[in-house]
Amino acid sequence: MAKLTLNSALNGIRGRIDNWVYRKCGDRVILSRRPESSSVVSAAQAVVRERFKAAAAYARMALADPLRLPPYQATAKTRGMSVFAFVVGDYLNPPVVQVIDAAGYRGRVGDLIKVNASDDFEVAAVSVVLRDASATVLEQGPAALVEGAWTYVATGAVVAGDTVTIEATATDRPGHTGSLVLPWLIA
Repeated sequence: MAKLTLNSALNGIRGRIDNWVYRKCGDRVILSRRPESSSVVSAAQAVVRERFKAAAAYARMALADPLRLPPYQATAKTRGMSVFAFVVGDYLNPPVVQVIDAAGYRGRVGDLIKVNASDDFEVAAVSVVLRDASATVLEQGPAALVEGAWTYVATGAVVAGDTVTIEATATDRPGHTGSLVLPWLIA
């Protein structure tokens, strides 16, 4: 890859000239060939384009919101990205629940269920639902972030020997979710 130092007249260049596209990324100018597009759009391409349109709309809304903007700005700056690109990436990447740690849950009121969840930017909330063998909801509620782990405190009792299903759902700032389900035998 060639590296050029532009003189002051060309330092602010951006846009298209002939079949070349100039864009600014941080303090660098990137030069690339103009993309060629076909006039026929497949169904899969249409889905991806709609997803990116929704991501761009979310990014414009987030950049216009004085409460949402500062955390995005700070993180984008530390990662060396434009804020818009960072917010679009946040929209496109849903959160993931990696682990449900039910070792502290024995079916009693006050028992703890810990959830490890991650996102490319921030997990905004985690909720937990406990269901019995017939999929009836026994209890549900939000988990609290305690010392880096999302922690849910049980509010109901379950009889020893019963199997419950623990479902943890993480939500990120754009509102996308990721879930994990764990069957758990009450000892």
